[in-house]
Amino acid sequence: MKMYELAQALNEASGDFEISRLQEMRVCLRSLKRAPSRTIFGSQTVHETYAFHVGGRTELQFNIGTEYLAAGAQIRHGVAFSLELSQTLPTLDPLLPKVARFNDYVRNHAEDFPGFRMWHHGAAGRSEDRAVGPIPDELLVPGTFIMLGRYVPPEQVDVRAILADFDRLLPLYVFVESTERAPPSPSEPDRFRPGCPLFSEYSTATVPERTIDVALRHGTIQRTLYELLCQEAGAANVRIEHPLAFGVRVDAAVRSDSGLAFYEVKVAPTVQSCVRTALGQLLEYAYWPSAERAHELIVVGEAEIDDEARAYLHLLRGRFALPVWYRRVDVDREILGPRT
Repeated sequence: MKMYELAQALNEASGDFEISRLQEMRVCLRSLKRAPSRTIFGSQTVHETYAFHVGGRTELQFNIGTEYLAAGAQIRHGVAFSLELSQTLPTLDPLLPKVARFNDYVRNHAEDFPGFRMWHHGAAGRSEDRAVGPIPDELLVPGTFIMLGRYVPPEQVDVRAILADFDRLLPLYVFVESTERAPPSPSEPDRFRPGCPLFSEYSTATVPERTIDVALRHGTIQRTLYELLCQEAGAANVRIEHPLAFGVRVDAAVRSDSGLAFYEVKVAPTVQSCVRTALGQLLEYAYWPSAERAHELIVVGEAEIDDEARAYLHLLRGRFALPVWYRRVDVDREILGPRT
């Protein structure tokens, strides 16, 4: 598959996806006077075996390319750091703080990357695939190429699936590139865009089975949650994967006259573990850095609540005035329980 054909197809089909706003986002993030391009990829950033987004040479770049594996040529897509020095990037200094932010994000939002893997190319060739995680210091040397994404045989390339994956990687990109200036908050009422994104239903075969199960289950719960919340609040008031200004997304947001309610989904066997892993995220999403973005914080899980969990949540609301609730979702019966 020729890269310029794939890049052109992605540019042309991007209108239905948030990634189509990439250059607009870069204007805000980089304090540019104007967007250097109206498309994701440009003539100067598309090469024979790879392509990256316009302006991406010194950024975490949206990248497509060819991977040569034992099974044959594969077409990759995702985000990457290219540490190849050039006139545009004479030293690694501009990228090092971005790598640190990348590490911070993936360390704290591991559930955001269902089906994705990481690998790198360096002096010793291509590494094995590995789970998504922080980039170790030993890879931060000139000439290394570090990729977070996935790949498929050329005959399985799906342009819309690639664009959907780019959308899911946008929060990571915005967080990494927010070292200069944060973009306008999309959480304001006039920027609320209801809907549910296209969740990927495939994964690379190398991902451990348990990881695949958790990732796919998370997406299944989100789709069910979306349908049930639409019944409660109306489709115009429900957004799955609601983006925030500082480069993160909450699993669901529901708009009402009182403001937004944030929902965070957790795949865990008990309410205690759901609340433990969701609470820090919800507090960050709602109040970092000090702005109140939500009037309710709701943890969603499949476990039945018990008396101890109910008492704990009551204590958080009473003693600390935290508007935290739990709602159980029954995917099979398509039921969303009350706030408890």
